[in-house]
Amino acid sequence: MGTPDAAWRALRDAARLEGMAFRTALADPRCAQLNLLAEIVVSNRDCAFGAAHEFGAIRDIAAFRARVPIRDDAWFASEIAATARDGTVRLTSAAPLAFERTGGSSGGAKLVAYNPALLAAFRSATLAWLDGVFTRFPAVTRGRFYATISPATRAPEVTASGLPIGLGSDAAYLGEALAGHFLALLAVPPQLGLIADPEEWRIATLAALIAAEDLTFVSLWSPTFLLALIDALPQLADAVAARLPPPDRLRLAAALAGSDIDTARLWPMLTCISCWTDGASAAFAQGLAARFPHAAIDPKGVLATEAPITLTYGPVARRVPALSQCFTEFVAADDTAHLCDELAVGETYRAVITTPGGLYRYDMGDVFRCRAIDGGVPELEFVGRAGLTSDLVGEKLEDGFVASVLAGLPAVLAPRRDATGYEVLIDARHASPVDLAAIERGLDANPQYAYARKIGQLAPLALRKINNLPRKLIASGIAAGRVMGDIKTSGLLLAPLTEGSRQ
Repeated sequence: MGTPDAAWRALRDAARLEGMAFRTALADPRCAQLNLLAEIVVSNRDCAFGAAHEFGAIRDIAAFRARVPIRDDAWFASEIAATARDGTVRLTSAAPLAFERTGGSSGGAKLVAYNPALLAAFRSATLAWLDGVFTRFPAVTRGRFYATISPATRAPEVTASGLPIGLGSDAAYLGEALAGHFLALLAVPPQLGLIADPEEWRIATLAALIAAEDLTFVSLWSPTFLLALIDALPQLADAVAARLPPPDRLRLAAALAGSDIDTARLWPMLTCISCWTDGASAAFAQGLAARFPHAAIDPKGVLATEAPITLTYGPVARRVPALSQCFTEFVAADDTAHLCDELAVGETYRAVITTPGGLYRYDMGDVFRCRAIDGGVPELEFVGRAGLTSDLVGEKLEDGFVASVLAGLPAVLAPRRDATGYEVLIDARHASPVDLAAIERGLDANPQYAYARKIGQLAPLALRKINNLPRKLIASGIAAGRVMGDIKTSGLLLAPLTEGSRQ
């Protein structure tokens, strides 16, 4: 595919075109969303789902809402499982090309069907996002990048009907025309993601990254992924060095000579790290900023496995709805559904999505806060998961609420191992004192929690320092059946974490 300059030029050109289209959508967000809904309905009116819900008679949003109820993942999971099992396609007119697994943060991993229209939506959203990245950080095109889109450390799978689980390469998200350019710029070969053993994967990935002195851009989801990888480097240094040529070994030794890893010595050209910075990820993103003081931390939108929901766009990194890629209704606390131009600043909403991939009024359970409105377009902050709830004695603590209480701390809340109450798990590198009383007061805003504490049903909060908390959280996710790189950061764990020292 030619030189790196040619590869970057191809990506920039494609991103510029998609950016122009997205700016048109931003000029009239309601029209963009209703046009997308109409396109999805018309395209799928003849499939089994479309016929059963009278898609042919739908002319407006009111008719769509009247015929299609809001449903949770369990209903769609059974339909998608049937397609995976025997090839029966009921949800869309176009058959899927592949499946992908969700992260399964609360209810276990599930399959999502990827048909050509959904892949086109991901391509469109990714390129529109890249257009903003190129605007904010033009220097990223001077070297190579590291992208973690698909989960690492998983073996290839196929369904009973013979379709792959996983797209084979992250390049598939950009389409065939750009795939070769994408692959030519990668600092880490994509085949390393197929290494099943996490320790071997870390060694191989770190060796590839350190060999990439020209690394300019890192794109990932949860900041804990990169934190865990970098914090493992001192322990794995000998094994990593054995795979490096002498000049890179010297750079590695110099970078590890001080009390902290000198990431600027390893990657002097690194300009930008794109990752989640909202909700429970906020404090861990700050941890990344401390590890990489020479690189900007760029907020990432919510490109979920099911569909792009928000993307970061523009010169000031606004997180806005993916207007042309996913039709989103925002459900308020009173269960009323709103379009993106009907939101109120400061209010929180649950995202209900309709996608080109066959999810119709699908309740994501993701909660967003409207931070601001500019030109009729809301800026959205991810708060947490509405369905992720811990309930030891009836207190019903929710992920988003807990994340807000722990804001600013590289910490999570988990049940104590004796189930008598909760403990704050904090990364051992955090040097500042932790005010447990203030956290307790914050949790007391939940009246059920406050009552349980008052009558002694729940023990006082405990504090436990965890060495390399991001790595332990990833290990906990792997033990629960999820895969590295697709493990979401939550403010709340539903089960105890078994390592660390209590204070």
